Order: sequence, then structure tokens, then C-alpha cells
Amino acid sequence: MIRVFLPLLLAVVAFFGPWTPEKGGAFHGFDSAGSTVDCLLELEPSVTGPCAPEGNGLAQQLIGYTVLAGAGAGILSILGLLPLIGRITSIAVVGAGGVGLAASGMALMNLVGDNAIPFAEIGWGAYGSLVLGLAALWSGFDGIRHGNDD
Repeated sequence: MIRVFLPLLLAVVAFFGPWTPEKGGAFHGFDSAGSTVDCLLELEPSVTGPCAPEGNGLAQQLIGYTVLAGAGAGILSILGLLPLIGRITSIAVVGAGGVGLAASGMALMNLVGDNAIPFAEIGWGAYGSLVLGLAALWSGFDGIRHGNDD
């Protein structure tokens, strides 16, 4: 059951959380993934053209892909509650966790590596996605290893 909630929570935190400080005009996940989520809600699943995650550079685009991967893995995990599908969904949860970790890591490296801002001023969306991405990875690998569906 945790493999249902972790990816969905990862998508929510990455979408609504601020990634950069509020005082400099915060960058939220919906700035990157807003058009992509709108396309999905209109049942046009595409990540190219007008539905592609927006942003300057790979780090901001990965935030959009984190939202997509988390939502996709969460929905697939609901199907994974059926017998024999559990390990497939665990692989999707591992993928969502990996994308979440990559997005957080790249964002942190870009922000702190350029001496743009100190660690204390980075938004909770980046840290939340980092922690939830790691938890999703752990949960997914546990599901692959043990085959538990809980």
C-alpha cells in the first residue's frame, strides 16, 4: 500500500512545493509541469510539443517529469494491488523515485553549485522530493526483492 501513496505524494510535493527561495520569485513545480498536467487531465498523454515540461535547462524540466512519473507510478500501483502485477508496479515506483532524486539533485547542484543561494534558502519542494524519491526507491526495491504487495 505504501507503493501507492509514496509516488503520489512525490508528485504532489514536486508540483506544489517551492524549489527556489520566495524572495527571488519562487519557482514551483507547477511552473514546469502545469501544461503537462493540463494535457493529462484532458486525456492527451504526451510529453512532447505543447505538453512538454517547461523550464530553463534539464533541472527544471526534470521537475515536470518527476510529477509525471510520480502520478503514473501511483496510478499503476493501484492496479498493482491485483495479484501478479505487484513487481511491475514496483519497477515503476523505482523509476519515479529515480526521477525524483535526479530532479532534486540537479536542482540542488545548479542552485548551490553556482553559489546562487545557500542551502538554508532552498525551498521545501526540493528537499521533499529528495526524501520522497529516496523513500520511493527503497519501497520499490523492497517490492521487487520480496514481492510484498503491502
